[in-house]
Amino acid sequence: MVKSKNNKITSAGPSITQAEIDLVAQAIRDGWQDKMSWFIDQFVKEFSEYVGVKYCLPTAHCTDAIHLAMLVLDVGPGDEVIVPDLTWVASVAPVLYVGAKPVFADIDPVSWCITAESIERCITKSTKAVVVVDLLGNMPEWDEVVELCQRENIRIIEDSAEGLGASYRGVQAGNFGEISLFSFNATKLIMSGQGGAFCTNDKNIYKKARLLSHHGIDKELTGKYYWSNVLGYNYNWTNFQAALALAQLRRIEELIEYKRWMFREYEKGLGRIEGIQLNSAKENVEPTHWISVAILDEKYGLNKEALGEHFSKENIDLRPLFYPVSSMPPFQSYLPQSDMNIINPVTYRLSKYGVCLPNGNNLSSDDLTRVCKVFQSIIGGGIE
Repeated sequence: MVKSKNNKITSAGPSITQAEIDLVAQAIRDGWQDKMSWFIDQFVKEFSEYVGVKYCLPTAHCTDAIHLAMLVLDVGPGDEVIVPDLTWVASVAPVLYVGAKPVFADIDPVSWCITAESIERCITKSTKAVVVVDLLGNMPEWDEVVELCQRENIRIIEDSAEGLGASYRGVQAGNFGEISLFSFNATKLIMSGQGGAFCTNDKNIYKKARLLSHHGIDKELTGKYYWSNVLGYNYNWTNFQAALALAQLRRIEELIEYKRWMFREYEKGLGRIEGIQLNSAKENVEPTHWISVAILDEKYGLNKEALGEHFSKENIDLRPLFYPVSSMPPFQSYLPQSDMNIINPVTYRLSKYGVCLPNGNNLSSDDLTRVCKVFQSIIGGGIE
């Protein structure tokens, strides 16, 4: 086993420079009274321009944005929403918030994203929408997905929480769904500690989401403060968060290049080892490699939890790849009678042996070399 150095290698961490410190300080100092939303408004302007959408509504979390998407599209009891089985749970939980039923689709073995074929297998007369996730900075074959959903009259919600900066056939993530969603939590490509965004090119959808996001209040319509026209929610963002995200957005190309550099380093250290599969993309996609992931062949006899324990002993924090959402207790009552291992075999196989490699923005080439050497040492002794 490789002997660890004293310093801990963490799984994630943001890149904070003087640019972020200065802009947040300015928001704290000046972001009040008539400038109480100045940084939010500026972020909306620059983010909309970067993604290429007409309307952007910041939210307290990306989960809030997904919830708003369900509400705006009138998803509710009796409706089914197709979701990928391999994703963060927040892609799916809002389906239950509105009383609808999630239907779990398998993923592509290369991109690890949902496919038109897997969506089609899940369609019933109750299908109303699909949540398509740009997983881990990657993207699906969007042309095929959009063509299918248009033909079947299925609404598309694009969960781009992990996809910011990626592109499909030269088009930025966030431009393929009727509604697209982004996350700015502390682990994301650009971050504000917490936060999200609801994006669309449809003015009516945007106006409905904006109304619901702030207690159902529309002062422009009624001329009244503190008057709720409909029952709404408190999903607002703050000036401070917007200032932090704005500074990060202005550095996005630098942050993307760092992630891509990190993936290339992992490719050098692990990519040629038999039995290790790193996340890859289809030729139409330019991914960001927001997180680099390794799938270990089952012949090594080490699942993701066992790998994590080995790395922990070496003072390296290794997170597991997402668990299948269908395997979790809150979703058991929505499953068919058949074994989900059989229904979604790619999801269950990749999840069992997948680990998210350390991806913090403070890691050096030496740190990544150390991760790779520890990995090689572990599997060198792991073959039965």
